[in-house]
Amino acid sequence: MKHSIETANNYIKEMTGKINKSFYPEYHFSPPIGWMNDPNGVCFYKGKLNFFYQYNPYDSSWSDMYWGHAVTEDNCVFTHYPVALAPNCDDETMCFSGGAVVNKDEMILIYTKHYEKDGLSRETQSVARSLDGIHFLKDETVVLGAEDLPEEINQKEFRDPNPVLWENGEYAVFIGSKTIENEGCILIYKTKDFKSFQYFNKIKLPCMGVMCECPDFFTLGEKDILLCSIINLPSEEYRFKNINSVLYIVGKLNRQTGEFVVDYFDELDSGMDFYAPQTACDKDGKRIMLAWMEMWGKDEYYTHTYQHGYCGALTYPRILTLKDHFLYQIPAKGIEKYRTNSTVDIKNLYICYDMSLRLRKDSKVIVKGKLSEESFSFGIQNGRFYADFSTLKFQPMDLRKCKYIYDEAVEIRVLSDRSSIEIFIAGGKETFTQRYFIDGDRLSIEIENGEITEVYELTLPEKNFKIKGQI
Repeated sequence: MKHSIETANNYIKEMTGKINKSFYPEYHFSPPIGWMNDPNGVCFYKGKLNFFYQYNPYDSSWSDMYWGHAVTEDNCVFTHYPVALAPNCDDETMCFSGGAVVNKDEMILIYTKHYEKDGLSRETQSVARSLDGIHFLKDETVVLGAEDLPEEINQKEFRDPNPVLWENGEYAVFIGSKTIENEGCILIYKTKDFKSFQYFNKIKLPCMGVMCECPDFFTLGEKDILLCSIINLPSEEYRFKNINSVLYIVGKLNRQTGEFVVDYFDELDSGMDFYAPQTACDKDGKRIMLAWMEMWGKDEYYTHTYQHGYCGALTYPRILTLKDHFLYQIPAKGIEKYRTNSTVDIKNLYICYDMSLRLRKDSKVIVKGKLSEESFSFGIQNGRFYADFSTLKFQPMDLRKCKYIYDEAVEIRVLSDRSSIEIFIAGGKETFTQRYFIDGDRLSIEIENGEITEVYELTLPEKNFKIKGQI
């Protein structure tokens, strides 16, 4: 099949919305048709949050990657835009992940050209530019290739460039990679024009597993933060329970030498469904993060296995702050305007809700489907937050405990959507993100040794699957 933006957009126009909507998220982003994974190119353009994503419009499984594109003004309702990038060049079979830069009216995307054909596999970096934030023209040449790699780097694993404004009009570009000895690392290059690049340094830490993907670098206060997605990080008792994990690393990067001095690192989310986060700074200077609300290596992806026509979602946007060395996450503003009922019956609660609780020692919250009576639970056990999805029919997960111990009552906020739950613990010191699939749209909630402080049902506008610019 010849890949082209026009062909893809025509297919999406014809097929979009022709999906099984029984588990389709109401206020989390999901594709109009087909498969999605990593968020790419997260940025604020003309005052709106733009994000791209790894996309296969033709099937609900991972395959030849395009870049999908969407925009939101309130973090809850999304406008679908035409496909931004297609693997339509001779030197690429897929357009892998990358980042974005906004300079006045110009948006620059830097992405990985993944080529795999006739036994040959390689990854290089390329650039596409736009003056309207919708239509992108690719540069004719690769900007970073094998000749730009240090000799100890594996040439087949060199992907996910993420640009950061540095100083004096210069950008640093962080790229995931690994050594020929299978040690994960991040390579840093510098550029002023996204045409010529200079190698700067390599960050290689013991916590980077066998491959480091999807780096995202930013500064909060006086500290530098590096987010990275790690393949095959060894499991610990309370951390790194998935096949792949997401880390946040706190420290300081020397702008002259490229040396990164680490103060602290930890897992960013303790749930099963959180990967490849990417951030951007909004007009108020707040750091906003999105992540893929799925995970590689699962036994099945429900909406693909059962032929719903789409697969994948993004987390609700989160605001990041640094307190001591902990990276806190809280829901961004927006969902509050869709609260429609504050005097609800928790024995008959709509599946989309925003709930705050206070949980004490050895507390338990049981969430049960009204139609199927399937259930899962979460709470505080011996001072630690836990979640137990082992009783679910689809995608069960063993009881999982989080990292920190709480000596007193813990404040919890829960955002529930039609097929997901995001739990923010102790003001966002820990988070737990999970997809789940229970038939019906009504739940019953029981609480032991705790109380609800607020609960609202959420009502969102009817989904509009129309692609902007298409009739």
